[in-house]
Amino acid sequence: MTAEVVLKEMPVRERYALVAGIVEGLAYARFRKDTIDAGSKIETGLKCIKDWFYGDSTKTMQDIEAAFAANGNYPPVVVVAVMAKKECGE
Repeated sequence: MTAEVVLKEMPVRERYALVAGIVEGLAYARFRKDTIDAGSKIETGLKCIKDWFYGDSTKTMQDIEAAFAANGNYPPVVVVAVMAKKECGE
């Protein structure tokens, strides 16, 4: 499924749920990576990703939907991951 398909065929409520699930997965993956790298529990990256999305989820969803429209051939997870990386680093 591409970002274009998500925009054209998925209702807004389902689209939000899909993106929120992607964000939660990215945040947890970042937590695991940071914790393994540091050898102790590190939540900085997880918190950054969640704050980026949930801090103003209406505006962030608008930004994500614009990115989906501009990058319609990519899977939604790739688009959101690039945006999260730009906001919160690696």
